[in-house]
Amino acid sequence: MSESAQVRSVEAIERFRLALAEFEKRVQGALDTLSAELNRATTWLEHDCPHYWKNQEKAAADAVHQAKRDVERCLIFTVADEQPACREERAALQVAKDRLDYCHEKKQLVRHWRGVLHHELFEYHGRIGHLRRILETDLPAARAKLQLIVRRIEGYQIEQAPGAREPWQEPTAASPTPESK
Repeated sequence: MSESAQVRSVEAIERFRLALAEFEKRVQGALDTLSAELNRATTWLEHDCPHYWKNQEKAAADAVHQAKRDVERCLIFTVADEQPACREERAALQVAKDRLDYCHEKKQLVRHWRGVLHHELFEYHGRIGHLRRILETDLPAARAKLQLIVRRIEGYQIEQAPGAREPWQEPTAASPTPESK
């Protein structure tokens, strides 16, 4: 047979069960918040960024096209049989080309980071799955087991003979001990 349990406080077991429930609630809230933030970041990287940089790239391509037309127009107008330098128009064309290159680079970076995000999300879900399983199965089972223990202890207290001391109470001078008989 097993040794007897030395339960000193049923209230301590109940407080632990309630603390376990509070812990479960806090961890679940933290996981829900984390999940919402991940969804927000995923939406931003999957939809908002590609859309934004696609539009920026289109606008930059339009600006390059317009700058080329401005350079061509400038070159058409000759002054005193001399072709104009069109420095301002050429500088504007170079700025527009640089902006187009920048937008293209950003679009490629978004594509790269989307791949990285997918990989990291896969890793995250794999690692967090164990914690979710604990939250969904192990903690409720532990709380139920603690509640069962409290009920059984309370049942033992009810079944005791009247006047018998509680098993977790220390003997006092008024109560007889086995040695004093």
